[in-house]
Amino acid sequence: MKLMMTAAALCAALSAPALAQDMFEFEGKSWRIEAELVERAEFLGRDALHFRDGVVWIDGSQFETGEITFEMAISGSPGHTGVLWRGQGVGDWEKFYFRHHLNNMPDSVQYTPAYDGVTGWQIFSDPDAISQVHHGLNRWMNVRVVVAEDQADIFMDGQLIHHIPDLQREDGAGWVGFWQLAPNGVASGYVRNIQITPERNPDIIGVSERPMMEPTANLVRTWRVSAPFSEAQLAEQSFESLHASHARWTTLEVAYNEIANLASVTRHSEGDTVFAETTIMADSPRTALVRFGYSDRVQVFLNGERLFVGSNDWRSRDYRYLGTITRHVAVPLNLRDGENTLTFAVSETFGGWGVTAALEEADGVHIAR
Repeated sequence: MKLMMTAAALCAALSAPALAQDMFEFEGKSWRIEAELVERAEFLGRDALHFRDGVVWIDGSQFETGEITFEMAISGSPGHTGVLWRGQGVGDWEKFYFRHHLNNMPDSVQYTPAYDGVTGWQIFSDPDAISQVHHGLNRWMNVRVVVAEDQADIFMDGQLIHHIPDLQREDGAGWVGFWQLAPNGVASGYVRNIQITPERNPDIIGVSERPMMEPTANLVRTWRVSAPFSEAQLAEQSFESLHASHARWTTLEVAYNEIANLASVTRHSEGDTVFAETTIMADSPRTALVRFGYSDRVQVFLNGERLFVGSNDWRSRDYRYLGTITRHVAVPLNLRDGENTLTFAVSETFGGWGVTAALEEADGVHIAR
């Protein structure tokens, strides 16, 4: 079944729904409900918590390291169902989920952190974030999540199915819960027998699946990121006035896949666009090429002059296009002698708010540290 949903609708669904928080009792635990449907139901002969489109989380749970075990079944397709831990608020958590409709495909399962509802699968798209798993529908799976300080192993039916070598959110205790997305209203999740076992130094047995690669030369490794604002302001105001209005800037280092995860230092609920910029030094007037990637939309400025406008949204090319972030776009930069400011206005709908850039043809040019 094809995933038929507008980007705006999916954006809303990927965040925790803005629903009143109700309470629900199951297996002796109090659950907070931020989902369209929650009920106790029998599924495949077992009593379970049945939920759809949103988040259910265990009230008062405080988990940092140790094990989370549960039985899970997923039904309907397309859909996404998974477990959350170290939750800090609506849309701030670590997440691992199963894609109902991609059983036994390279991206059957997904790890991603989330910040203010921005789930960054367009950034986290390598073998350390996705795996091929034969999970199937309409069957009970025994799932075990082992969380250390900055790593995690995921087991299904006693077998290691995924290793996360670098958890992205800061260490710290937070709540445990489950998340579900049903794009066509037919998918749902079932969980039961949930056990949370804190442990200070649990054993991690998985290893990174990412191929070893040399660091990219002339990569922008540190960005200055503005406070968020509305994308509409890019059309309503001049670049100079809009840029000058931002007095608060945050320094952001690139991290996963050499991408700056903009959601990690700003709040999407306060605005869907930020400026991310760097300073380039040239020893004389010259031209250099910058190769970059972004999500979801971008306007690129050099010394205040707009050079490029682009869209990398999910399905912006065709119905299969994911919008993952890679450096497959390049523009020439006509640099002046001395200091040059390269600015990306990056706008986000859903799926990953990020930017990455590296210079090519860079003789006599360097990125200021």
